[in-house]
Formats: sequence, C-alpha cells, structure tokens
Amino acid sequence: VIRRPPAVICYICGREYGTHSIGIHEPQCLKKWHIENDQLPKHLRRPEPIKPVVTPVG
Repeated sequence: VIRRPPAVICYICGREYGTHSIGIHEPQCLKKWHIENDQLPKHLRRPEPIKPVVTPVG
C-alpha cells in the first residue's frame, strides 16, 4: 500500500496541494485571482473568495 502525503484543496482554484506548499500557493493564487477578476467587465466581477474556517474533528 502506497500512502500519499496529506493534501489540502485550495479554496480559490480548487486544486490539491501538500500541507506545506498550500501556504505558499494561496497568496499567489489570490493575487492571480485579483488580476483576472479586475480585467472582467464590472457586471461580471465577483467578490473575493473567503477562506473557509476549518474546525478539527474529534
């Protein structure tokens, strides 16, 4: 049985990242999201995604 390292899904783009690299990815992804969102016409722009609050299980 091959175990994969723990992964987290980015709340902005929906891609899967390792628990260490998600901290690097999220600020870059949010910056990219702002650049792309600002280029849209005003009626198509969306509010900034809100990071979900994760509560520990158990």
